[in-house]
Amino acid sequence: MHLAGTALAGMAAGSLAGCGSAQGGPTAKEKPPKEAQAPQEAAPAAPAQARPLRAGMACVAEYAGNTLAVVDLAAGTVVERLPVGQNPASLAWGAGTVFVGSSGGGELWMVPRADATQARAVAAGNQPLGLCFDAARGRVYAADYFLGCIHVIDAALGSVVGVMGLSPVGFHNRTDPPECCRIEPGAGRRPVSLALSPEGDLLYCANYGTYDVARIDLATGAEREAFDGVVGPRTALVAHGGAHLLLAGVGGEEEQRVECLYVVDRQSGARVREVPVGPGVAGVCQTPDGKAVLALSRNEGVLVALDAVTWEERGRCTLSLGTDSLALAPDGSHVCVANSATGVLAVVNAETLEAEQRIGGLAGPKDVLVVPD
Repeated sequence: MHLAGTALAGMAAGSLAGCGSAQGGPTAKEKPPKEAQAPQEAAPAAPAQARPLRAGMACVAEYAGNTLAVVDLAAGTVVERLPVGQNPASLAWGAGTVFVGSSGGGELWMVPRADATQARAVAAGNQPLGLCFDAARGRVYAADYFLGCIHVIDAALGSVVGVMGLSPVGFHNRTDPPECCRIEPGAGRRPVSLALSPEGDLLYCANYGTYDVARIDLATGAEREAFDGVVGPRTALVAHGGAHLLLAGVGGEEEQRVECLYVVDRQSGARVREVPVGPGVAGVCQTPDGKAVLALSRNEGVLVALDAVTWEERGRCTLSLGTDSLALAPDGSHVCVANSATGVLAVVNAETLEAEQRIGGLAGPKDVLVVPD
């Protein structure tokens, strides 16, 4: 277009000059057309700057936002949001990586601490919920609520290397949850939470459908005899020292209400103690020294501290109704408590049980962890 326009302009100038010449005027001298300049190549884009996850930051699974929120607890702000598939609902830590279960997308997302921008997804069944990292084997176990099995993911390869199935029949031949918690009959085990034995030979699997605890032999992948569990399980945790399994469950209606933390003998499966916490026990964790256990009552909105030896209450912190997930800082100094209904993350001093700050604006937080050193 540039050259054609110049040529037309030259033709017009020549025509005007001819008329002028015929009238005795001076002849105009045509200017040569300008040469087109070659387009300049764009400079190569600068490589994306690595964004590490610093120790002490909190990672929050935002179920409603399809993101992993990275929270600077010192500043009390969300510093980054990373896409991690549809409806992330569970988190685990291992091998310098945050593992995220995308419950709506059937994926396990792996977010490396060294550079969160290098997050990648691994297809992991249909609805992964409970996650557990096995450091000795370098594997992640993902409980599939819908398919009723455990997917085995090699953390280094980033791929599923096995599947461990669960029997459709649970403790005492159960096949369904109580009527209070039943959506459809014959739904199977419905695994929701996992815990690894200290010896590394057994995987404990708390099941919603049959409200029991499956025990999987990791050497063979076979299921051993199940233990009785808790209605509406949320967390299974091997207590410090390894003698007991702690079960937190939100329960159901009437006689299926759960107001206590269940302490189960890890060898026999016998329930040795029921520790009062409050209605709807939504989560449990234990301090690094093993001296205290912290549990949540969802329906009362309180965090309760318990002596891990006597099981007497040490104190409590009133937060808000609907608090339903928690994570202890690796050094045991504070505990982060998330409320999926209000979108608030509370940071509570683990010693004084005072809420030091409340961080809002989170999109349906379902799980939380604090990045270790």
